Amino acid sequence: MKEKFKIKGKVWVWPGVGGWHFVYVSKKLSEKIEQISRPYKYGSGFVAIQAKVGKTVWDTALFPHKKEGVYLISIKVSVRKKEQIFDGDEVNISFNLRPNTH
Repeated sequence: MKEKFKIKGKVWVWPGVGGWHFVYVSKKLSEKIEQISRPYKYGSGFVAIQAKVGKTVWDTALFPHKKEGVYLISIKVSVRKKEQIFDGDEVNISFNLRPNTH
């Protein structure tokens, strides 16, 4: 059985080009994920996940934020449009680690 994780957090926009929208994963949960995520990692420490917000499910990754020592979840434009999510909104996201396909 896949372990499900749940977070609640505020959506914020990464400064700079692209307008990436993220939610922080808590330090405690990030540390737990770091311990079990090796089979799911690719690239520069990204962790493959399947996430769900509202009724929308999508494949994405946890982005390592090395300076803060936490992971970030990006919320794609299509998901934000479907679920009417904007910068500053508080959202509930559930996710599970998924096999690395990269």
